[in-house]
Amino acid sequence: MTRFNRSLAKRLATCIAVCLALPAAAQNLDYSTLEQVFHEPVTISATGKPQRASDAPADMVIVTQDDIRRSGAMSIPDVLQFIPGVDVRHYGLADAEVGIRGYNQPYNARLLVLVNGRQVYSDDYGHVNWASIPVQLSEIRQIEVIKGPNSALYGFNAVSGVINIITYDPLHDKVDTATLGGGTQDYLGGTAVGTARIGDQAGLRISAGGFHASDFAPRGLSAPDAASRQNPLVGAFNIDGRIRIAPGTEAFLEASMSDSRVAEKEFAGAFDTSSTRANSLRAGISADTAIGLLSFGAYRNAQVVTISTASLNGLANWVNESVIVVQASDLAKLGADHTLRLGLEYRDDEATAPGFAHGTIGYDVYAASLMWNWQIAPNLSLTNAVRVDDLRLHYSGTLAAGTGFTQADYNHAGFAVPSFNSGIVFNLTRQDTLRLTIARGVQLPSLVDFGLQIPFGTFGPVVIAGNPGVHPSTVDNIELDYDRDLSAINSSFRAAMFAQRNLDLISQPFAVPPVIGPSGVPALLAGNVGSSDAAGVELGVEGHSGTGLRWQLNYAFAYTTDDTVLNKGGLVTSTIDYAHSVPRHVVTAGIGYTRDRLEMDLLGRWQSSYLDFQDSAASIQLQPIEVQNYVTLNARVGYRLTDHVIAAVTAQQFNVSRIMQAAGPPVERQIIGSITVRF
Repeated sequence: MTRFNRSLAKRLATCIAVCLALPAAAQNLDYSTLEQVFHEPVTISATGKPQRASDAPADMVIVTQDDIRRSGAMSIPDVLQFIPGVDVRHYGLADAEVGIRGYNQPYNARLLVLVNGRQVYSDDYGHVNWASIPVQLSEIRQIEVIKGPNSALYGFNAVSGVINIITYDPLHDKVDTATLGGGTQDYLGGTAVGTARIGDQAGLRISAGGFHASDFAPRGLSAPDAASRQNPLVGAFNIDGRIRIAPGTEAFLEASMSDSRVAEKEFAGAFDTSSTRANSLRAGISADTAIGLLSFGAYRNAQVVTISTASLNGLANWVNESVIVVQASDLAKLGADHTLRLGLEYRDDEATAPGFAHGTIGYDVYAASLMWNWQIAPNLSLTNAVRVDDLRLHYSGTLAAGTGFTQADYNHAGFAVPSFNSGIVFNLTRQDTLRLTIARGVQLPSLVDFGLQIPFGTFGPVVIAGNPGVHPSTVDNIELDYDRDLSAINSSFRAAMFAQRNLDLISQPFAVPPVIGPSGVPALLAGNVGSSDAAGVELGVEGHSGTGLRWQLNYAFAYTTDDTVLNKGGLVTSTIDYAHSVPRHVVTAGIGYTRDRLEMDLLGRWQSSYLDFQDSAASIQLQPIEVQNYVTLNARVGYRLTDHVIAAVTAQQFNVSRIMQAAGPPVERQIIGSITVRF
């Protein structure tokens, strides 16, 4: 054997031994070696042990680094918009909302987004600021898109699904690259990623990047909304270090900071500009012991958000948020067929907002989870997981008069709520896999749902407030999936059918019918407003040939009904109108070709019409906007000038100059050229 083959054989043997003996947590195994074992991308996030996506006890799509590069995307939402079952709405050049299987809206609170296990979901309004995620596309190994409620497997607020972003491990992967790009909309951006290693004992990856551009023209916006929009400006810096302290023991440290200025659409239907300065620090250690793989970690996310808009009516325009999370787990293999994972978590979350909360609103959450994976037979496995979240609310500040709530109502509020996931995977043959999953996900109220405090007269003759008695929303989901390996044509086929019920839907204060408080003052209070049902089907095929050709074709259908107290002809219009705000039909397709130094890809998406909402300058009611069905086409051509230099041109939405993708400014055609150097 050559020296290279002996090294590869040793790595494969070690990896297989680890996989058979004891599963490990994400970032503790060599993904590159695992991919050579499985001959495809793998995941270890669901059960802790290496699996193909089709063998995971959840509906999962893995987007690889090659997929990201070939998409020509400039952001993570741009990558996700071509995944079946994923809804992406662009409200500006840098502002996008992402939903899974419908239920999407501004400040979507139903999606959990993780970066290497760290939550980047913001608990203030319950949403994701995609521009402030401090990760460059070139340092992402893979993005796992997990569909359906997965709170028990993935944690806090994984309601409609999870976007799990996994970066390259500096202990195993050396990534050294720099990219500079520019194009239409005055776009200019760049990224740089560098890795340093000390043998097999320590690794450090540093990345930085950012861009500025001119946003889409504010066509169709009211004069105040158009005046408050500013052009996007984003910058981020990230450090990821890992060290092998001893055989079987590793420690890690991650630190990041980002600054972003994004013109956005907020949950009440108006447009503003949000400036966010965020930083995070995460550290942990894992040890392979006689009682399993013990892991301990903690992280802190902090951010200051400043809002520029003409509609604040003199309110202070900043929010200071801090989230501290401490996690511990034990992942153990009992015999040859049973894997257990016990997890404990504590989080302290609070936001100080003089204008919105008139003080500090926060909560402590204590959570415990247990996952059991049973390999019943070589072709049959069962996974059960349960999690309980125990929340205790606290508030200090000045309550808005007229609601009837007291300080004691806030400081004695709380609840304990369970969630579960159960999935059985049956490999019928070497080519056919069936998966049946049943799950309950839990959406906890956001800090605004709990503690918003806007006094009477600020926005008219009404008091607007959060509600310490608002309940969590639950999502019950049943799903049947089928995967078929079409080896004769180097393709794979996937089908999924799901049905779900959403109970105790949570509405933010601005969107609910008014009530009369104890003192006779009209009040808009956050609350639980009813239920919603959804059912759907997803079909897809993708493959490649030995000649360099690749293809994909997907179809998604979703049907939603509502039973709520909202939008019954009163004075207030709510964006919670899921029966009409979900595109029922979506088709995505792609074709690509690679030959020698040339790489070409074309991606397309068609979706049927749906209803979105926008604020109206002439009325306090939101204005319903019908977004017509549309087709968007993206193309990328890349050419390897040398072994280390790649030139590429990307055309986003090249088929038409402007498209209304949501109730906001039309999305404009973008042409971006870039040069990438790999060292």
